[in-house]
Amino acid sequence: MSPIGLSFLFFLPLALLSIARGQERAPHGLVYESPVPFPPAAYDFFHPNAQKPEKEEPCAASKCSPLPLAAQVDATQIYENKASETQKDGKQIGAGGVAGIITAVAFAVLLAMGIYYVKVTRQANMSRASNSVQSHA
Repeated sequence: MSPIGLSFLFFLPLALLSIARGQERAPHGLVYESPVPFPPAAYDFFHPNAQKPEKEEPCAASKCSPLPLAAQVDATQIYENKASETQKDGKQIGAGGVAGIITAVAFAVLLAMGIYYVKVTRQANMSRASNSVQSHA
C-alpha cells in the first residue's frame, strides 16, 4: 500500500474519534439566561435623575423659602432655551441628504469601474494589435 493510503488509514480513525468525542455547543440565548436584578447602586447609576423619596422634608416644619427650587426651575428653563437654540442653529442632514450621499458614492464607484474597464480593454486591444503587427512582419 502507498504511503498516502497508510497515512489516510491512520488519520481517518483519529478524526472520527475526535468528532465522536466532541461535545455539543453549550446552550445559549435569552432562554437560558437567569434574570439577575440590578442592585440599588446600579439602578442609581443608570437612572441619575430619578427622584428619590425624601425621608423628611427640611422645610416642612419651618416653612422655609422655596428659593433653591425656584433657582433650579429658572436654571432648567435657561438650559432648555440654550438647547433649543443649538438644535435650531445646527444643520442636520435629512433623509434626502443621506440618500444623495449614498447615490453619489454609488455613482463614483460605478464611474471608477467603467474607467478601469475601458483602460483594461484598451490595453488588451493594444497588445493584440502589436502582436498581430509583429506576426505579419
